[in-house]
Amino acid sequence: MDSKNQEWVERTEAKIREAFDLFDKDKADAIIQEEVGTVMRALGAYPTEKALVLEYIPEMRDDDQSDFISYNKFEKKMLQILSSKECDPDSGDILLQAFRTIDTQNTGFISADLMEELLVTKGAPFRPKELEAFLQVAKDPTTGNIYYEDYVA
Repeated sequence: MDSKNQEWVERTEAKIREAFDLFDKDKADAIIQEEVGTVMRALGAYPTEKALVLEYIPEMRDDDQSDFISYNKFEKKMLQILSSKECDPDSGDILLQAFRTIDTQNTGFISADLMEELLVTKGAPFRPKELEAFLQVAKDPTTGNIYYEDYVA
């Protein structure tokens, strides 16, 4: 491995450790499997809920099949995911195109009601707390609309 790759691995391992430790409250070098997706997203990896449940968590789980994921297995899988960029977020252009497809009148916004409907009925549905937190930030308090260009870089 050349020094540039080694530097990336060392920096990335430090970031993984830092994010993991935020959720390892007992300092047991393990986190509960329900927190894996949150830690992954904090590291810039955005797996689908289906891939998380059916692929990533089972690959990270120890042989004892407990509800905890050890740091060593998590780090190994995250280094693979981050180096391959397999869970990188969609580009701003793709997101903007998706919003414009929904915004058939080209108004630059979509209603919060429509967004809420889409977030609970399409793809991996948002949980009520996630939906509430999202809308609290995204919805314009005056109009009740979501001006999507404000959120797509």
